[in-house]
Amino acid sequence: MKKLLITLTVFIAALNLTAQSSADALRYSRQDIAGTARFVAMGGSFGALGGEVSGLSINPGGIGVYRSSEFSFSTGFNNYNSTSNYRGVSKEDGRINFNIPNLSYVGNYKGDANGWKYYSFGLTHNRVNTFSGQSRLFGDSKNSTIIDQYVQIMNSDNPSIASLENYEYPGGVSQAWWISMVDQIEDPKDSNSLIFIPRIFNSAELGQGRSIQNIAQERILDERGSQSETQFTFGGNFQDKVYLGGSIGFQNTRYEIAEKFTEDYTYSPVASASDTFLISSYEQESFLDIQGKGVNFKIGVIYKISDNLRAGLAIHSPTIMGYKETFEYDAKSVYADGFEVQADSITTKFEYQIRTPARYIASMAYLLGQNGAINAEYEYLNYSSASFYDKSKYPNDYSPQNDEIDLLLTSAHNVRVGAEYKFNPFVARIGYNYQGNPYDSQLTEVGEGRSTYSIGGGFRNKNFNFDMALNYREMSITEGIYSTVDAPAVIDESETNLVFTFGWRW
Repeated sequence: MKKLLITLTVFIAALNLTAQSSADALRYSRQDIAGTARFVAMGGSFGALGGEVSGLSINPGGIGVYRSSEFSFSTGFNNYNSTSNYRGVSKEDGRINFNIPNLSYVGNYKGDANGWKYYSFGLTHNRVNTFSGQSRLFGDSKNSTIIDQYVQIMNSDNPSIASLENYEYPGGVSQAWWISMVDQIEDPKDSNSLIFIPRIFNSAELGQGRSIQNIAQERILDERGSQSETQFTFGGNFQDKVYLGGSIGFQNTRYEIAEKFTEDYTYSPVASASDTFLISSYEQESFLDIQGKGVNFKIGVIYKISDNLRAGLAIHSPTIMGYKETFEYDAKSVYADGFEVQADSITTKFEYQIRTPARYIASMAYLLGQNGAINAEYEYLNYSSASFYDKSKYPNDYSPQNDEIDLLLTSAHNVRVGAEYKFNPFVARIGYNYQGNPYDSQLTEVGEGRSTYSIGGGFRNKNFNFDMALNYREMSITEGIYSTVDAPAVIDESETNLVFTFGWRW
């Protein structure tokens, strides 16, 4: 617990300037298993097999395996559930989403029978991330309030009262002052200095003999959005021995977070309607809208060692993403007599860039004649190499965020295994995908390793295929819901994805 609280303070100095953190860099650097039902059912493991449109996102060299043209369309459902535990209280929530994880076309052309025997061009659109989350936290605190984080910033920066009243500190700091959640008092350690404290802990304001007894906290979080990639791939087949391909990918991100956080205060003696100076509750609401576009390059090769054995290698460049972010914030306090104080609504805009890590992927595949195949692959990426950059219209110093990334994030080792077997005209598939913990376990207790299990099947004839897949993933997240919290929340998440794919070859 101490390790977690220490690392949470790394970016406090930047909190009043930007909303970005290592969590943002990690969010856009990780990729889900999404695409065609065949790809999903085999755990996204296609690096040495090729001949699969969503697999081109892993190894573009797989386009060289094609000997015919293809069109495919996929649709699916995502079922998200969460169980949150905060201060010993459990809450459940969830949501079902409809999505289109894949739309693709591959054109295949004959070449020189004695050299490059086939050339193929692919245009694919895959969903690489689904940002779907809904959680509710509730718990009782004795001496920790969300106002502590704003007080910490005030005492660190020592702002003038005029700057607070002019809303020069966004993101809750100025609002907390405006709605009288914060008092300024003489520093008990230095009578010549003033410090800021939460008003609910100011015994002079509360009156003789009165003190705070309980803080009932509740957070409702709603996340929506997705990250998709449109990829142009070109490659060929050299003598049925070497399959080579390269691609350029254009990513698009839309992410929305709506959050509501409330605190209800209980005093001793108990407050009554005549206690006009006592704050009975605090409420803050925020809405974050993020839109981004980016580009990356990939190159890959598959080498046919024998009729049954293939090896694959692929390298993905970092994705350079440009983001536009709009953050809206509201806050109010309610007094024991029912009087409400509402702060001005503040909207803050940022533009920035993120560079995600490069990826290195090695694969091996074994073909069971014409009846089946097994593919296993290993992926390495270093999340600590992700970084923020500013935009000319929004010059900000992102060194605190980049320092936080270097400190908290580390390299990860991902493993994907998939297999399929044909019972003509039917096919059965199974897969497993593991994404290693991106956090440095020596510095923080946060752990976000992911294991995804998948199964599926389909029907195939010469020109048409129908496939379906089901995958399931569980993950546990340890989260400090505000920077000075004295107890983390644990959110156990589970996701189930059902995917259907229709495909035609000619």
